Amino acid sequence: MAKQQGIIKLAGTLGGLNFYYRNGKPMVRAAGGGFDGKKIKDSPKMVRVRENASEFGSCSKVKKALRIALHPFLGKHKDATLHGRMMKLLQDIKTHDSVSARGQRKVGIGMQTEAGKQLLRGFVFSPKYSLEQLLGATERLDADTFAYAVDDFSVDRVRFPVGATHLEILYGALRFDFDTLTHAVTLCPPLLIARHAGETSLDLSVAALPDGGGMLMGVGCVRFLQEVNGVMVGIGDFGCGVVRIES
Repeated sequence: MAKQQGIIKLAGTLGGLNFYYRNGKPMVRAAGGGFDGKKIKDSPKMVRVRENASEFGSCSKVKKALRIALHPFLGKHKDATLHGRMMKLLQDIKTHDSVSARGQRKVGIGMQTEAGKQLLRGFVFSPKYSLEQLLGATERLDADTFAYAVDDFSVDRVRFPVGATHLEILYGALRFDFDTLTHAVTLCPPLLIARHAGETSLDLSVAALPDGGGMLMGVGCVRFLQEVNGVMVGIGDFGCGVVRIES
């Protein structure tokens, strides 16, 4: 049994190691048995364990930075499973880095592949509702301005949770650098739609694309609200997703 060192503290089982907390302190031990930290660090038999731990730590840093970048969209959403699901997503993306040695594979290089981008585009941040389920219909995204439009959207097709009187659509352009972990975001004003508004068209555009390096993504989210004495109150149900990625 050994203490974890460094800034990133892990939890769970990875590469034959159990990362866990004991009395509030981060610890590590071999799955199914114990050995000391020196063996993990120096033993030739522990090479794969060290490689896995290194890549896991790298993915954890990316996850933290990406979660912060997505805060305008995810900040009001509570989901105890999101951390683990995002970690799995980023580890899957990392495997598409075919140029780095094992133990040094990076999410950023994996994201340069179409397969990596597709994994992020297909990720459902909110399992109960995907963005596609909520907006459906036929969507269009301008490749130059990142304006997002749905021509035949009908709120009547949306499955509202009990008590919801409105839905709110938020869309923005996010620039995220998977190497430096910096980001910038530009949001369009939220669009509020009453439950019985019927069929309408959605046209969401940002005033300008965010500056900086990294990949440009179109991100949308929908949350349900209840009007109480003229005040809109979120009721928890939510959908969020990445609709486009440009390198």
